[in-house]
Amino acid sequence: MGFEMRDSFVHREECKAAWESEVEFAEMARVLKTLAAELGQDTDAALGELAAHGLGAALGIMGGQAEGSDIEADYLRRRAMARVAASRLQ
Repeated sequence: MGFEMRDSFVHREECKAAWESEVEFAEMARVLKTLAAELGQDTDAALGELAAHGLGAALGIMGGQAEGSDIEADYLRRRAMARVAASRLQ
């Protein structure tokens, strides 16, 4: 019985970790999409790069299109603001 309880706990923790990963990816996608739209860039290209190669590649694509702007700092600022807004809702 002890093994069954342990397996149940491990399964629950794995599900929780997967859910948290999905929530984090959705948050990154929302912030990237908002940032790309504000900069007048193609949102589909940024989101496609995020899905295929990760956040660094997506920011690299956006940084190449936006001259004179620190894309990473803008992204981090907007992500922090999104988290603050989300925490106010809870």
